[in-house]
Amino acid sequence: MISNKPIPEKMKVLNLKAIGDLVYEEKEIPKLKENEVLLQIKCCGICSSDIERVFINGTYHFPTIPGHEFSGEIVAVYNEEDKYLLGQSASVFPLLPCNNCQACNDEEYAQCSNYNYFGSRCDGGFSEYLAVPKWNLVLFEGLDYDAAALCEPAAVSLHALNRINIPKGEKIFVLGTGTIGLLISMFAKSKGFDVYIGARRKESIKYVESLGFKTINTNNLAEELKNKTNNEGFKYIFEAIGGNQVLEQAILSSANFAKIVVVGNPKDNLQLEKNIYWKILRKQLTVVGTWNSSYGKVVNDWKEALEFMKENSVLFKQLITNKYPLEKYDEAFNLLRDKSKFKIKVMFEINTHTISST
Repeated sequence: MISNKPIPEKMKVLNLKAIGDLVYEEKEIPKLKENEVLLQIKCCGICSSDIERVFINGTYHFPTIPGHEFSGEIVAVYNEEDKYLLGQSASVFPLLPCNNCQACNDEEYAQCSNYNYFGSRCDGGFSEYLAVPKWNLVLFEGLDYDAAALCEPAAVSLHALNRINIPKGEKIFVLGTGTIGLLISMFAKSKGFDVYIGARRKESIKYVESLGFKTINTNNLAEELKNKTNNEGFKYIFEAIGGNQVLEQAILSSANFAKIVVVGNPKDNLQLEKNIYWKILRKQLTVVGTWNSSYGKVVNDWKEALEFMKENSVLFKQLITNKYPLEKYDEAFNLLRDKSKFKIKVMFEINTHTISST
């Protein structure tokens, strides 16, 4: 292993030992394999899926270090030919494809039939260091580490937006004021679309409007649609929450022949009332699924997202409402689970200077 700075023998991590049993502890620094680098993690976002993994569903095996939205500095490489990477900054595409199935041959890695994944199937970013394949590195300059840690949800959001063709200037309706919903809205606005965001809480509506977006109060959806769309509804809708109510709202707010992109990952089974389902038929709606992001040579959501983020970093930083060191993980997760408190993106800002070097 070749490094550009002293590397400690051990690191601090958040290790999930069982459902609900997240432990702050020391672990040995990972050993590098060929074509891997050692990433000193600077920032790691907490995704809503991390809440599910830690407290409800668990990861695919125990113990596992969660976290898949992270950025950091490359501080060690495996061999001499990779020394040029030392000191460079990188975000990380968290999916580790098998490279043997048809999806991988087509560079549709999100559909890989035998993939690994940082933070759920193998150790992830809630740690001070992580061994990362060079192939997964998304190198960047001119962007702070906290903003760069948003590259994963940004790529997912951009991928969702690109799933359908929308004429420039069209109205679109985004249901959801979480990180993904707001990132979809940011990219949509940058592409020249007239963006409305659906929200129901006063603080969410106020926050969304402070970002310069128009809002639809979903507590009074019928009246809002009458006033803001002349009761015609929207032609292009993004459902970014996941759940029965929001899916119904997406269908009810749709115009004839509308396209609905379903982005939100539901926690429970979905069931539509018959009269709601009928609207899909009568309006001849198109329902489009989206999953993860594209990371190929030709289509790469990560590179496109990163270029936009570099030019609009202040806008992205506005989404980061709370930061915590790893050792204050209880406070971070308590905030995320408290529905009465307003927050958007909660992030770990990781201090790697707390362990003495050898």
